[in-house]
Amino acid sequence: MVALPAPGFSGLATAWAWQPLALAAAAVLTGWYAHRVRVVRSAGRPWPPGRIGLFAVGIVLLVWTTCGFAGAYVDSLFWVWTAQQLALLLVVPYFILAGGPLLLGGTRVQRIVRSRFVRTLGNPLIGPALVPLLSVAMFFGPLPGWAAASAPVLWIEQLVVLVVGGLIVLPLTGLDLPRSSLAVGLSLAIGSFELVLDAVPGLALRLHRSLSTSFFDHRALHGWSPAGLHDQQTAGSVLWCVAELLDLPFLVLVFRQWLKADARDAAEVDAVLDAERIARGEDEPEIEGEKGPLDAPWWLSDPSMQDRLRRR
Repeated sequence: MVALPAPGFSGLATAWAWQPLALAAAAVLTGWYAHRVRVVRSAGRPWPPGRIGLFAVGIVLLVWTTCGFAGAYVDSLFWVWTAQQLALLLVVPYFILAGGPLLLGGTRVQRIVRSRFVRTLGNPLIGPALVPLLSVAMFFGPLPGWAAASAPVLWIEQLVVLVVGGLIVLPLTGLDLPRSSLAVGLSLAIGSFELVLDAVPGLALRLHRSLSTSFFDHRALHGWSPAGLHDQQTAGSVLWCVAELLDLPFLVLVFRQWLKADARDAAEVDAVLDAERIARGEDEPEIEGEKGPLDAPWWLSDPSMQDRLRRR
């Protein structure tokens, strides 16, 4: 067996490992995606090249994250394990789903996407809360040790994290799931709070004075291996900084969705008001101070509000 060299910048391109499950998943996803794109285009419907590019970036990131530098050092350095888990949870699934594979999947896939389970995960009170809970499971306790001790456990764990990450980022990938502006606005508020909450696991690893995971009982040791506590503290810094940096673009995406949802809700309200005005046989309301029939405020015709005003 060739000795693993100390990690360096050149290793980002030259260090590789064997992860058969990830390679098989990438090959199946790529083949299925290419087939569905051909089907869509042969039916005369366009498919944006930008989506193909995003999907390709996601597949390349999947292969590099599991078989590249992180795959080579994942059982040797805890900070590499930490960086790999964050990438598989929040970065790789976003690019893959942004490529629109679920939009190509037909009615059965659409039914799954709009199922109660998926819509529940898209709830602004549930999705963001999963990230800190998953951080505890992935960076504390026995899971890192199990993965370091057994390659098959590591391979399966990586794919599970990828799937869970896909469920978390699904509401951000532009699939037009039915969410009101209030729900998206609540997601933005909770995401802002989560920006602070996400720092807690990283700070705990960074400031802890003893080993908090069984990873160091099973890691591969080399002549250049750092002390366990130093490696854990480095992992805490990675978790703290990277998690915070990843939260910022997610908040920007949620803010953009909030603007779109608000515009969509406003258009729906305007359509209802226009239909009611047409049903009453009224003309379009005038603007800029000119006279014309206008819709009265709702509280003027609300019985409970009228009763309250009469009491005053």
